[in-house]
Formats: sequence, C-alpha cells, structure tokens
Amino acid sequence: MTASQKNGGPHENGGVERVEEFTDIIGDNGRYQIGIFIFCFFCSMPHCFHNLIMTFFAPNIDHWCARPPEILAANISLEQWKNMSIPIVTSRTGFDELSHCTMYKSTVRNGSLYAFKDTEPIKCNAWEYDHTFYQYTMVDEWDLVCEREWLVSISKTVYMVAFLFSATLCGQMSDRFGRRKTMIACLCIFLIASMLTLLSVNFIMFLSLRFFVALGLTSVFTISYVILTEIVSVKYRSIYCFTFKYGWVFAYMLMPYIAWHITSWFWLQLVFTLPWLSLLCIFWVVPETPRWLITHRKFTELEKVLMNAAEKNGKDMKQAKAAIHHFINNHPQLDEKKGNETVLDLLRTPALRRNTINVYFCWFIISYIYYALSWNTNDLGGDPYWTFFACGAVELPAGFIFMFICRYVGHRFGLLLANILAGLSLLAVIFVPPEMVWLTIFFSMSGKFFNSASFDTVYIYTAEIFPTVVRNVAVGSSSTWARIGALVAPFIRQVADVTHHSVPMAVPGGLSIISGFLMLLLPETLGKKVPDTLEEGERFAKKLDIHPPSKEKHNGVGNGIEMGER
Repeated sequence: MTASQKNGGPHENGGVERVEEFTDIIGDNGRYQIGIFIFCFFCSMPHCFHNLIMTFFAPNIDHWCARPPEILAANISLEQWKNMSIPIVTSRTGFDELSHCTMYKSTVRNGSLYAFKDTEPIKCNAWEYDHTFYQYTMVDEWDLVCEREWLVSISKTVYMVAFLFSATLCGQMSDRFGRRKTMIACLCIFLIASMLTLLSVNFIMFLSLRFFVALGLTSVFTISYVILTEIVSVKYRSIYCFTFKYGWVFAYMLMPYIAWHITSWFWLQLVFTLPWLSLLCIFWVVPETPRWLITHRKFTELEKVLMNAAEKNGKDMKQAKAAIHHFINNHPQLDEKKGNETVLDLLRTPALRRNTINVYFCWFIISYIYYALSWNTNDLGGDPYWTFFACGAVELPAGFIFMFICRYVGHRFGLLLANILAGLSLLAVIFVPPEMVWLTIFFSMSGKFFNSASFDTVYIYTAEIFPTVVRNVAVGSSSTWARIGALVAPFIRQVADVTHHSVPMAVPGGLSIISGFLMLLLPETLGKKVPDTLEEGERFAKKLDIHPPSKEKHNGVGNGIEMGER
C-alpha cells in the first residue's frame, strides 16, 4: 500500500479518495447542517414552554375560605375575617399558618363578626385568592386547591406519561420509518392538540388535550437530538447537541417575562402555540438523515440527500458525485433482516445490557432532580418570576461550560462530574436553616446548574454509545426512564408530608452521586467513531475497537471503507 493510500489518498479504483464518513464528502459543518440545527433549535423552545407552563397556569398561590355573602354585606374586612374565622394549623414545613381549607362557623351581630371557635372547623366550599403575583389562573378558575390540589400535580404527570409513551413508541417508529416522517407526524399532533386546549371548558378536558400536546412535542424534541448526532462528524457533535438545547434555555428565561405581562392562562396558551406553526417549514428544511438511509439500504435516496448537502455546503459537485458513488458502492451492506431492532436488542448481549441498565438509572435520577427543582420554584421563596428566571438562567452557563469540558475530557467524565456535584448540592440544602432563604436558593440553583449539565450531556452520550440501528430506540427508551423519574417529581410535597422534609432532597442527592461513579463502567466516546450495527455496539460496550484488525486491512485490500477510531 502506498503512503497516499494509507492516509486516505487516491487508490486504484478511479482515483477516488477513501472516506470513513459521509461528512468527509459533504463537509463537517456547513449550510446543510446549520439549517437543520436552526430548525431543531426552535423545536426545543415550545417543548420548554408547554412542559413548564403549569408553573404559571396553576401556581402555588395563597388562598383561604371565601367570606359568606352576609359577611361581605356587613363590610367585614379581609383581615378581620382571617383573624376571627380562619383557624391556625401546622404547615407541611412545620410552621404555624392560617388554614387554607377550613374555617370556623361565624355570624354578624350588630355589625361585628363573631366566630364559634369552640366548635370543630368546617371545610370550605368556596375560596378567595391572593392575586399579588398571579391573576386569572386555572387555580382560581376551577378551584384547584385543598382536596382538588392533586389535580395540579396530575397535570404535570400527564405530560410525563405522554412523554413516556412517545419516547418509546416514536423512538421505534423513527428507527423503522425514518426520522423525518416521524417528526412531521408528531409535529402535526402537537399543533392540533395545542390549539384545541384553548377550547377547554373544564380541567379534565384540558388534561386530556395536554396529553396529546406532550405526545407530539416531546417526540419532536427527542428525535432532534438523534438527527443532530447523525448529520455532523464527531468533531462537531458536542457543539451542535449542546447549543441546540439553548433554545430550551432561552424559552425558560423568556417564559416568566411573558407570563408577567399576560395574566390570563388562555392568552398565554395561545401565545405559546401560534408562533410554532412556522415549524411546518420542516417539509423544506429537514431531509432524512444519511445514517438512517445507510442502515436501511436506501441508497438512491441517500445519493440525493448527500448531493443536496454537498451543494449547500459549497462542494465541487463533480468530485462529490464520484465520492458519493464510491462511498455507497464500498459501504458494508447491512443484512436485509436488519432495521427491525427493538428495545429488547439493547438487553440481549451482556455488555450492551450492562450499559443500558446503567444509562437508564442515570436518566431516571437526572430527570427527577431536574423537574423537582423546576416545578417547585414557588416553594423556594422570593419573587416567583425572578426565582423561575434564575432557575432557567443557570442552565445557560452550565451548557456552555460543560460543552468545553466534555470536548477535552469526554462526555463520560463530564457526566460523572456533573452528577456527583448535583448530588452534593442537594444534600447541602438539607442542612440550611429555614430562615436562610438566600442560602436555600443558592444551593438549589447550584444543584440545578450541575443537573442541567447532566441532562445536556446524557442525551449526547446516550446517542454516542449505542449503535445506529437502535440509536433512536436507545434514546427513546432512556427518555422513558427519565419520564418515570419526572412522574414522581410533582409529588415532592406529598413525599415530605408522609416522611420527613429532608427526604425529597436526600434520596435523589445520594442516588445522583452513586450514578456519577457508575459512569466509570461505561465506554469513553471522546474521538471515537460511533457504532452502526449491534455487533459493533457490543464490542464498543466492551471498550474494544469497533472493527478488529483484519488480514485484508493489513494488506491494504479491504473490501470497504476503513472504519475505526478517528
């Protein structure tokens, strides 16, 4: 073999250079990749809006039993009513406060209020609400308090149940029918269901439609990660997948500002839906990914996609066409039976099974922590709009910092570091005195910082360590376990009620630290070519080279492209 052949130079077949990846033909980074990136960036914004919007649709607002008509007619002030007719109870945090759900029987005599405090308090049948921060919410419209308070937690759980279904179902649909077709279908489901929620006449109707909003939108978000992983080279993989998530972060920080100006949940829902009709430009912006076309032997369509990408990236079309033909003709032909892999294929072989279980556990605990902190910003104290903004703002530097950390130390070590530090931050919250609100917020935001970095990294790392034929199934099923963690997060208050106020932070904090150290059992992906087949995935999981050296390769007469570490 000549020196030029060893270095990927011209060989005897028509003088076409050897290439390891299709990105060697169309370019690592150009208009083709940037256009798809921008689309995926904007897809992450509505996912954030609709996922976290219940914080403003149904916030934790102060409420008390409503004054009866005869009390109002007597011009009894609110302060008099609270002091005389509302009993003192112990809150879930252990402090005394006015009851939200009971009152004493009372009457008006000679223009004065008299309460029968020697009798048992009775339950409220109507409420008044504190509109200092929020107005026209679902809480006061449909009385989602006291015995109906659990419906607010259910609304968040419904979103995650839909995410659970979509992550697995649409993951397999994406691997079977293609990334593009599945994304288009899910995008349409989201837009239709989101517009229909505006017609909700009760909370149950809203919950039903919210399920379909999540079913479509969360699939679009998950598939975006896979698409970005499959259109760029290993050199740009971290940059694209980390910065794509900034769409979520910007939406997170923008949400409290919009909610502060728009006080009605109806108009807020409309504003968070209408702009995303523009995402229907997917028909012109996002083609099928070359990697999916390769693994499903759709070489005619692959040639069209690569030619279009090469043209957008400013490549010489004559050379690109010759290189594409050579790449297709010399690419290893996958078995005809491949392409129908399911989540069970992740558990068939020992190394993949070990990695799969490890990754599932990591996703579960990361998601629980993320949503426990994101959905309960009202409980941290201070102005709820600014606290929510801060909770989103910490994600901006987290993604930026860990994007560069992972470029040098790898996604595995970056995930290990972020998980351990997030766990330590949560454990620190337990020891903060209740009166030191600023310190509670500091450690909570520190936990959110490192947890957000974990969420960024685990998406990319999961897409890297699993082979192409099951990559979307792997990311989708991992997201399923993340949704199971998120299903628990809305009930963090109820967990404190039946156990101890430190349990909701102590348990996930400890498990996050354990998950961090378990990353040492997984393979490193820094500078590595991602596996394509299940056989390559098993070898990669064992921390071996994807393709062991062969006699033909040593002699320089291999039948296909040279594949291995890059």
